[in-house]
Amino acid sequence: MSAIDTPLEVRALTKRYSRRTVLDDLNFVVNPGTITGFLGPNGAGKSTTMRILMGLDRPTSGEALINGVPITSLPAPGSVVGAVLGNRCAHPGRAVIDSMRWAAKLLDVPESACWEQLDRVDLVAAARKPTKHLSLGMRQRLALAIALLGNPQILLLDEPMNGLDPPGITWLRGLLDVLRANGHTILLASHLLREIEDLVDDLVVVVDGRIVKSGSMAEFRESFRGQAVTVGCDDVQGLVAEATKRGGQVRGELRGDRVTLVGLSAKELGHTARDANIIIEEMVTESGLERVFEAATHNSRATSGNQA
Repeated sequence: MSAIDTPLEVRALTKRYSRRTVLDDLNFVVNPGTITGFLGPNGAGKSTTMRILMGLDRPTSGEALINGVPITSLPAPGSVVGAVLGNRCAHPGRAVIDSMRWAAKLLDVPESACWEQLDRVDLVAAARKPTKHLSLGMRQRLALAIALLGNPQILLLDEPMNGLDPPGITWLRGLLDVLRANGHTILLASHLLREIEDLVDDLVVVVDGRIVKSGSMAEFRESFRGQAVTVGCDDVQGLVAEATKRGGQVRGELRGDRVTLVGLSAKELGHTARDANIIIEEMVTESGLERVFEAATHNSRATSGNQA
């Protein structure tokens, strides 16, 4: 494959600190024009992988490549790749716009780009504020504005939803959708599975520095085979009867006025209840990705424990 075919690639990446192995033979690629979810619990190795990709850490062995080469081989890396590796992206006493101007000088882009990106992340009104007066969510937006300043086609985002309120998460999802539609390639590290399940194209699940599962979102959903929806209603038996006619199946046992069903979406179950004049009092959808993730991480840790 050419560099264009693999904008981000990790080959046999291993990182050790003394006797502790943080990354253990990681191998994955990020396809162009896609969002790849890099999932795992805290301490799994996600941040270390991104730091190595950005040249901030050196691997013990293996390679981390951007457009086919290490970042140190790129003549103007800021115009190729942007990164949000945390929200400490600017001096706390410096105004937002001044932090943008310093970054613009380093990237050799005009000041107009600073205002363009601040507008993009909805921070124009805070441009004169010192960074120390920004909320955590606003600092996340500033970090993203700086990452986008050089108009890179590749983005590395480490937990970018941290500190964002629900409207902020919705805003970020919309922005990432637009960036993907415009051809950007994004590696998105997160442990917030529910927030990214409907956003990413591909997934790489890492636990204790090792990849335990990877593939397309479609493959993950196929391995799950059915979304579970727990419903509380005034006629559980009636709902089960109607849902069964439409292809639904009961998972587990009935629990008073609650039942868990698979085979029908929450929307389909809502229509089923409405058509049968059944009042739904509660409905909880279980994330398919979350079940797959939990199964993969549990199996991985169990195997590690047996080998210890």
